[in-house]
Amino acid sequence: MKILLVLFFFLNIESFNSQVLSGNALDAGRVCTTLNPNFVIKGKTEGKVIVELAINWDGKVTGVKVISDGTSVKSTPFQMYAINASKKLTFTAGTKYDKFQQVRVQYTYQKETI
Repeated sequence: MKILLVLFFFLNIESFNSQVLSGNALDAGRVCTTLNPNFVIKGKTEGKVIVELAINWDGKVTGVKVISDGTSVKSTPFQMYAINASKKLTFTAGTKYDKFQQVRVQYTYQKETI
């Protein structure tokens, strides 16, 4: 049973980190440490929003901007959902990393079926 639980945990971490696309924070070995981050947003539209995050030594997000290249959801309110969700993410902390690093994250929007 313990093996199944550990396997489930590692498979889920891999799927969460697959939404973290690129950036010097990722290259430095930082990972998303947020417990159960949700990179899928259900609503009235379909598409994706790519955001670039600035991360400090504490692993906290200090800035977020939407990257228009690759973003298919153009509605500002829907982009704000992704921005607000990004501000809640945390990453590996440590002074061995640069003072500020960047990482790109993708949020996927799915139409909610009733």
